[in-house]
Amino acid sequence: MKAALEDIIRQKPHLAEPLRFYEKTVKFLESIREAPIKTGPHQNAYAPEIIGKIFERFSTFIGLPEGSLDPLKRAMELGEIDFTRLPLGEVPAFSLPYAEDDLSMLLFLVSRPYFVALRESCSRDDRMWEEGRCPVCNAQPTVTWIGDNGRRRVSCSYCGTTGQVNRTGCPVCLTVDSAKQKVLVFEREEGFKINTCDLCRSYVKNVDAGMILRLTPEIADLASLPLDIVVQEKGYVRRSPNPLGMRKISTRG
Repeated sequence: MKAALEDIIRQKPHLAEPLRFYEKTVKFLESIREAPIKTGPHQNAYAPEIIGKIFERFSTFIGLPEGSLDPLKRAMELGEIDFTRLPLGEVPAFSLPYAEDDLSMLLFLVSRPYFVALRESCSRDDRMWEEGRCPVCNAQPTVTWIGDNGRRRVSCSYCGTTGQVNRTGCPVCLTVDSAKQKVLVFEREEGFKINTCDLCRSYVKNVDAGMILRLTPEIADLASLPLDIVVQEKGYVRRSPNPLGMRKISTRG
């Protein structure tokens, strides 16, 4: 991973800041791998006994003052946060002292160990994503590529589950109306295309398979970050966050 990130930064120095931040999120995930995270049918967030450790590690590796996370930590200790609602685009309805986009980003990053543990407890890789959603956590796709078998593949930004979707049509709303689909190609962005759908106003990134193997879906998503800005300025939306927890990347907010 390190070599891939350094290679991208050399080619695209304007992406150094988000890629360095991504490194921090990976180190946070690695630091929590030994934690006993429960993901049973009635466990929709962290058990109380590990919340303190999760937030201590998060503060350390992400570089946020631990005190700034106290309101979120307290809400989690009170059982007010349901991680399983996050892939559906829902954030807590009650008031927390964070801007909506900041809260969404914080929740995504803090919850990643939970979703990774969820995937490991019920691996469903290589399955079809029915109704355009991850079979593990219900997230919608944002990055696709064509695998060795010629099938269109996707990867979940929450839990990392990989799977398959129909090769044609929109992988989000599943329409196969070709009149609603567009493919956008960009100069100096070899290996990346954007597939848009005018029915659901979503877009997904179509990444060259060789680039996926070299970079991983998460790094490929970040390497094409400027394309999110361009496409969101055209009115299309991401249905799941990128690896930094960002959905809205348009300069228009």
